[in-house]
Amino acid sequence: MNTTGLKINIHRMKTFFDEIAKINSGTKGYTRLAFSEEEKSAKEWLIGKCQELNLKIRRDSADNIYARLGDGDKPALLIGSHLDTVPEGGLYDGALGVLTGLEALETIIESKIALDSPVELVCFTGEEANPLGGTFGSRTATGLIDFQKEKEEELKQFGFTIEELQQAKMKKEDYLGFVELHIEQGEVLEKNQKNIGIVTSIAGIKRFKVEVFGKPSHSGTTPMTLRSDALVESSKIIQVVNEIAANYGNEMVATVGEFSIKPNLANVVPGYVSMLVEVRGKTWEDMQKVVQQIQAWIKENTKNTTIVDIVEKKPNSLNERIQQVIEEACIQLGYSYRYMISGANHDANSMTYITDAGMIFVPSKDGLSHHPDEYTSWEEIEKGGNVLLKTILTICSNKGE
Repeated sequence: MNTTGLKINIHRMKTFFDEIAKINSGTKGYTRLAFSEEEKSAKEWLIGKCQELNLKIRRDSADNIYARLGDGDKPALLIGSHLDTVPEGGLYDGALGVLTGLEALETIIESKIALDSPVELVCFTGEEANPLGGTFGSRTATGLIDFQKEKEEELKQFGFTIEELQQAKMKKEDYLGFVELHIEQGEVLEKNQKNIGIVTSIAGIKRFKVEVFGKPSHSGTTPMTLRSDALVESSKIIQVVNEIAANYGNEMVATVGEFSIKPNLANVVPGYVSMLVEVRGKTWEDMQKVVQQIQAWIKENTKNTTIVDIVEKKPNSLNERIQQVIEEACIQLGYSYRYMISGANHDANSMTYITDAGMIFVPSKDGLSHHPDEYTSWEEIEKGGNVLLKTILTICSNKGE
């Protein structure tokens, strides 16, 4: 069968989004937190849709959902993303990759296309930040989490045990690769008027906590010359964080995004500040340099501060072969595209440790994400879905060429 003009059914996609949008506990935007009843309900909805398509469904001990089309004994192309959200987040983050993957499978089935290799849809558990760590499901499935005994009680609170989670690990030989469709969560595609982003790498993350200790005192009776103001010291650190990162160009970013102050009263000189500093970049070497420079400045130029490293995730390059397949799909479909890095972390990052991985981005209006106003047009969603479909057909058979 000639699949040259085959496209996803965008009207069916709209129905999928209408149905998943109803699984929501938020008053603004969409709230399906990791491990919540809403996330579990969304997975049950997905299982029901996959059962209607007679897909082979598997649920692992991390509660990741897999639905396979094709021979269960052959290595499969894995596609998908996640259905959990941040509090009061957007409709498309994560859900786009799962729902478009579902639609691509239904299009293949109704078109009676016989694939040479199977394709498997995955919905990973707990991709967003959560008490067990972001990308929990995909990191568990790829063996990236070191389940230590002291974490066992925390795991049990969410219904997991170390022994069970260790059984969720994938086998490399079971997969041909992984492709994730996702909204960009930035403005690069929109600003450059491109339909599709072909992701070359996923930025690494280094995050550390800085505590600044001053002396709380009465704001009306303590002269400026006698103050030990933790907030003033902290403001200098924030400025330096931005200045150092800016010296490395657009592929390096640093942020102080979490900040607390004590006693946080109008009439008391701040005596304590805690902040999280996060550095993201394309190359591990440059990321380390930025962190070292920031931490060295803090040690040399501030008093009574402590620094504790918290998160370390190395940047990963995505597979060039899959990038080429995505590019060929864009050319055949007549869609504009550009190669780009992802500044946000994704399940695809975890998957690089076990198989070839690729990512397809579609534009985000005004770069908004993790926000109720997050928006991608149906036209752009359809284009992303068609690129995903074309990519599946090319990798899993000769019919997409």
